[in-house]
Amino acid sequence: MGLRILMSVGLAAVLWLVSAIAAQAAPCLIFVHGKQTDTGTFTNWNNARNYWVNGSHDFVRTATKSFQASYYVVGYNGTKPYWDAQAAGEVANEIVNATNGGADGGGHRCAQTWAQGGSFWVIAHSMGGTVMDFILGNDSASDPNFNLNGPYDTVSQRIGLVIAVGGAHRGSEGADAVCGDSGLLCNFIASFIQDCDAATFWLRSADDVQVRTFSNAPGRNVYLTGGFEAIFGASLCLSGEDDGVVQYASIFACNGSATASYDNGDVCGNSAKQEVSGFRNLDAAHENHSDERDDSDSDDRRQVPDGIWTCNGSPCAPNTLVATSLTTAAFISMLY
Repeated sequence: MGLRILMSVGLAAVLWLVSAIAAQAAPCLIFVHGKQTDTGTFTNWNNARNYWVNGSHDFVRTATKSFQASYYVVGYNGTKPYWDAQAAGEVANEIVNATNGGADGGGHRCAQTWAQGGSFWVIAHSMGGTVMDFILGNDSASDPNFNLNGPYDTVSQRIGLVIAVGGAHRGSEGADAVCGDSGLLCNFIASFIQDCDAATFWLRSADDVQVRTFSNAPGRNVYLTGGFEAIFGASLCLSGEDDGVVQYASIFACNGSATASYDNGDVCGNSAKQEVSGFRNLDAAHENHSDERDDSDSDDRRQVPDGIWTCNGSPCAPNTLVATSLTTAAFISMLY
């Protein structure tokens, strides 16, 4: 059982489902962080681990049900482009290490190896979603960048799925502004936030840098969720609903314009994604981009088209309020 069964029965039955699968081995959760302004998460594992923490709030602890599920935290160079050897290459190598039973920088290991029949889910935030798109979209010899700088094919063979949280699948209009590609006011505001480093340049919404231009459909399903709690000022430069950094067209990997304006009622369904297959909607949360990854905002969740939630045995209508006081980390913990 797991995500696929849960989608068919609906989250209203989650308590029963959790009890029913309690005796089964939980997947090992592999955490892949987002973009960084320095190399700290690459050179110091504690920085990678702290990416998921805000004071007493801890995404990893909550997602693993107080560490009942095993986990592995990846650290990579978040200042590099998503396709770089220190980004996609490093992430691919670390995932293989995790599935082989190797330890992360903090000594944490998956409970079972791939050879022992272990299962593995990747939880990726922000640019981490883009990195995973590149890896899984280049896992076959027919793909444009097959195994470019790491064992992408082995990663795709061994992981069960990816849950992308606030993923920049189609780039970010925020990155556009940082790199001077937005309107005059947005460019001016963004110039005070950060520099247009290599990672940011490759996270713009222009087609010539988007991951789908350099990848095919992912070899494993990527499940999509993200926030709609706007950030004052920043969200003025983003189209439609957004989490203050990434717009819905990107969070939900929509085909068509990367800057299209969507909300919870009309964001693209599973048949209108950036690739012909491999991307599936979960839901949306009233969280901003930072809240999504640090478990600090226990708030409302809403259905999106083709989302996971059911009402009275049928899929809930888009934009239905489906839960209150539920963080994304807690939501993920209900899926296995």
